[in-house]
Amino acid sequence: MKEIFYILSLGILFLGEVFLFNLEDVGIWGILAFIFIMLGMYLSDSMVFNVSKYTNRNYIFISLLDMFFLGLWYLITWEIGIVPLFLIFLGAQVILRTLINTLVYREKPVTILGEGILRENLEKSIRGREGYTYVEFNGDISTLKSFVKKNSIGIVLLGKLKMTNEEIEKILQLKLSGVEVRGYLDHMVDYEEKIDVEYIDEEWLLNAYGFEILRSKLQNKIKRIFDFTLALGMGICVSPLMAISALIVKLESPGGVIYSQARVGENGREFMVHKFRSMRADAEKNGAQWAQVNDPRVTKFGNFMRKTRIDELPQLLNVLKGEMSFIGPRPERQVFIDELEKQIPYYGLRHMVKPGLTGWAQVMYPYGATVEDAKNKLEYDLYYIKCYSLYLDIIILFKTLKTVVFGRGR
Repeated sequence: MKEIFYILSLGILFLGEVFLFNLEDVGIWGILAFIFIMLGMYLSDSMVFNVSKYTNRNYIFISLLDMFFLGLWYLITWEIGIVPLFLIFLGAQVILRTLINTLVYREKPVTILGEGILRENLEKSIRGREGYTYVEFNGDISTLKSFVKKNSIGIVLLGKLKMTNEEIEKILQLKLSGVEVRGYLDHMVDYEEKIDVEYIDEEWLLNAYGFEILRSKLQNKIKRIFDFTLALGMGICVSPLMAISALIVKLESPGGVIYSQARVGENGREFMVHKFRSMRADAEKNGAQWAQVNDPRVTKFGNFMRKTRIDELPQLLNVLKGEMSFIGPRPERQVFIDELEKQIPYYGLRHMVKPGLTGWAQVMYPYGATVEDAKNKLEYDLYYIKCYSLYLDIIILFKTLKTVVFGRGR
């Protein structure tokens, strides 16, 4: 959906040039174009166009962003004025959201064919989601067609992975008649932005679209340039903060400032990851332990660093060296990987790409230190690998920035 907004934005700028003949005088055309761009970027925040995430606070936030970027672009002028321009942006956000809700995202009746845990997962996914009205179906396949017609069902979700020939025939008839039919795994990928590892197999992995980051040399080169440039620029900008943090760590508790530890990276290769020490020096005197919420081993300043991700800043060196990417699955220790691979299917797939300073799992899932938490994070990591794009990397950076600013880390 974001592509539609980018095309509309370019179209509006083109019309402005056609009618005004002077890009310097684009004015309102440029304003409208940028509103479309920012609206598309925000509403595609989780790669799914979800209007329900667009709250009143976002109106003000995006309007301020519009003003900032347009100021860089040259469109803010003394003739327009700061306050009128802000009011224009604010009004446009309200009008556009109303139009989108009215014209694009009308309520669609949805039903689910299937039972058990898959049905429960699908129900959880669509209940309360804007744009859907759930209509429960409890009949057998022979009555599905009449049920769909009677209730004007627009989408049928398949809460089962294997179907009989009769079920396939009936569902195909519905699809050919214009009803949208969506499989369980496809729905989880497209709307929950994760891959349910309990229900995938080698055949699904073989036939699934995506995973281009594993084979595209161009994408990997672009990602490397993005990583290196961002890490170098950020390293220069935050060097005073790193120096102050190092001093506080040294003064707060005995032990080294930097904590280095072997982690598993791309293709299972080990490397040394670096962090500011956030725990007591004797934190692992009894051997490797899972980190915990409110871990008593964490120092007072260490807790602050974890919440704001300051403790991760030395890993910029790992990014510059090419051992890590800026965005990717977080690197784990071999001792924990050995344990998790026994309990979680396809856990090793997360090592197909470079680990990252931050990742999709980190911004989409709360901090946790259990096997179940590791499984849930893996589902988001696999989604990232499957659906990788530079745009997704940028979205993750923005979400990470929110975490840093509001202190929502561990």
